[in-house]
Amino acid sequence: MKSEPTSVTPSSPNTANESGARLVGAAEQDFDSPAGAILKFERPFRAVLVADVVSYTRLMEAAEVETHSRYRALRVSVIDPALIGRRGEIVKNTGDGFVAVFESPLDALRCASELQREVTGLEILQPPERRIAFRIGVHWEPVIFDLNDVYGHGVNIAARLQSVAPAGGVVVSSALLLVVADLSEFKFDDLGELHLKNLSRPVHAFLLLSPGVDRRTVIGASTKSSRRTKLPSIAVLPFANSSSEVDDSYFAEGFVEDIIVSLSNIQELLVVSRGSTMPFRQREIDPVEIGEKLGVRYYVSGHVRRSGKRVRFSVELVDVATGSVVWAEKYDTDLADVFEVQDDIAIGVVEKIAAYVRRAEIKRALRKPPKSLNAYDYLLRALELLYKFDFASFSRAKGLLEKASEEDPEYAAPYAFAAKWHNFKIAEGWSSDFDADSVEVIRLSNCAIERDPHNALALAIQGHGKSMFFRDYDSGLDLCERALAISPSNSWAWVFGSGTPGFIGDASTGIARAERAIRLSPLGQQAFFNFCLLGQNHYLNGTFDDAIRWSKKSLTLSPRFGNAARVLAASLVAVGRLEEAQQVSLHHKNILPGFRVSDYARRCPFKEPQGSLYVERLGAAGLPD
Repeated sequence: MKSEPTSVTPSSPNTANESGARLVGAAEQDFDSPAGAILKFERPFRAVLVADVVSYTRLMEAAEVETHSRYRALRVSVIDPALIGRRGEIVKNTGDGFVAVFESPLDALRCASELQREVTGLEILQPPERRIAFRIGVHWEPVIFDLNDVYGHGVNIAARLQSVAPAGGVVVSSALLLVVADLSEFKFDDLGELHLKNLSRPVHAFLLLSPGVDRRTVIGASTKSSRRTKLPSIAVLPFANSSSEVDDSYFAEGFVEDIIVSLSNIQELLVVSRGSTMPFRQREIDPVEIGEKLGVRYYVSGHVRRSGKRVRFSVELVDVATGSVVWAEKYDTDLADVFEVQDDIAIGVVEKIAAYVRRAEIKRALRKPPKSLNAYDYLLRALELLYKFDFASFSRAKGLLEKASEEDPEYAAPYAFAAKWHNFKIAEGWSSDFDADSVEVIRLSNCAIERDPHNALALAIQGHGKSMFFRDYDSGLDLCERALAISPSNSWAWVFGSGTPGFIGDASTGIARAERAIRLSPLGQQAFFNFCLLGQNHYLNGTFDDAIRWSKKSLTLSPRFGNAARVLAASLVAVGRLEEAQQVSLHHKNILPGFRVSDYARRCPFKEPQGSLYVERLGAAGLPD
C-alpha cells in the first residue's frame, strides 16, 4: 500500500462530493509552500475492506490455470454481486485479492460476512489443499482518493487486519464497530489490542464469529479464552429424496428452508447458512466431516419419501462430538395437504430440536467445573434452577444470572432472564418490595434491549411488565407486537404477548396467543407457564371449564406455581364448586403462606370490572385477606 502525502486537509466525517467515492478533483497545487507543489485532498470517512487469498502462491504453483479460473468464477458469481448489492466499490485489484470501499460501515460488515459464507460454501467440495479461502480485514477511517486509487493510514490498518485474520475469517477494528448503530445481526469475539506490523500503536480488533473460524488462529491474538459468549452451533443439511419414481426435492428444500429460518429466530443458537450445507446434498453423512468442515456442534438431517398419495419424511438431530442421534421423529401426511401442514410441521420440529439442544447443553454445562464456565453455561445453570419453584433454588438462579452478565457484559440474554426472574418473584408473592422489583423488571429488560434490540424475550417481558405492574397497556401491547414481529417462532414472545390482551378485555386474542405458545413449546420447561396463561385468558373470557382444565394442567407440571392455583380457585368459584375451590386455597396457603388478597388487589392487572370480581372470587375461595 502507498503511504499518505505529508500534508492533508481532513474533512468532516459526513463530507462527500457528488460522485461519492471519486474525489480527485478536490486536489489543488500550493506553489507558495517550501515543497513547491503540495496537494490538498478531501478525506471522506470510508469503510475499507481488504481481502486476500490464503496461500495464493502455493495454489498457483500447484495448478495455475485451474486456480485462476476458479478465482475468476468466484469474482463473477460471489464477489462482484456481493459488492454491488452492498454498494461497495473495488478500487484496487492486487492479483491475489482486492481493496474495496463502502460509504456505510454496516454495508461493509454485511458484505464481508456474505463473501466468507458464500465462498466457503462453494469451495467446500474441493480438496483441502486446493480450496480458495479469503482473509478479510475491515476498518473505518478517512481515506484519500487519487489517480483511481485509495491511500491513507486507514487502508494500511485494514490491510494489516487482513494479514492476521484466519482463513475464512473477518477481523474488524473497534473504530468501525463504534459507528454501526445496530450490530444485533452479528456476533464478535474480542481479540483485544493487536500489535500489527509497521504500526506504532496497537489496534483494538474483533473477530466476526462464524462456524469453523477460531480466535486461536488469529495471528498475534491472545490464546486466552474470550469473555464473549460461546453459543452452540447447528447446521440443517439438505434432506435426501428417497422416492424411487418421483422427485420430491422441491418439498424437501422448502421444508429445510422453513427449519433454518425458524431456528435462526432462536438467539441461543448459531445457525449455518443454507449455502454452506448445499455441498452435502445427496451425500453419505459423516459426523466428523460435518464438524470439521462446518464447525458445528449439532446437525439436522432427514429423508423425504412419497408413497402413493402420502408423503413420509424422517428427521434426526445428531451430536457431532459423539456421532449419536439425540432425537429422531417420523411424519406422515396426505400429499394434498402437504403445503398446508408444512409450516406447522416445521414449527414442531424446530421446537423439539431446540428443546433437545437446550437439554444437551444444560447437561454439558452441569458437567463442567465452575472455573471453565462461560456466560452461556451460567445462563443454562440458572434456567435449570429458575423453574424449580422453591425459594432456595430460585435465589441461586439470580446469582448465576449475575455471573453470566459479569462473564460477558454485552450478552443480552442474562439481563432478559433476570427481568423475568423479578417478574416471577412478584407474581409468586415472594417480593418484599413490589415497587423496587417492578422497576427492576423494566431496568433489566432495558439492559437486554440496549445490548440486543432484537431480543424477543426482553421486549415481551418488558411489555408484560409495563401492563402487569404499571397498567401501561398501550406500551405493553406495542412492545409485545415488536417481539412477535422480530421472532415469530419464539414461544416466550407469544405467551407474554398473551397477557395484555386478556388484561384489557380482549381475552380471545390472549387465548389464541397462548395456544400458539403451547404449539411452539408443548414439552419445554415453560409449558406450565403457557398452560397457566391460557387458563387465565379462558377465565377472563368466561369459559371457566377450559380455565379449570388448563390451570390443573399447569399445576400438574408445577404444583408450586401460585398463579395457576389462583386462576383455578377463582374459576371453581365462578362455576359454584366452592368445596374444590377451598381445597385449592389450602394448597395455595401451603406454597405461599405470606400471600394476602388485600395486597394482591392493589396490583391486580385486570381492567375493571374484571379486577374487582377476580379479587372477590379469590376471597370467596378462602385465600387470606
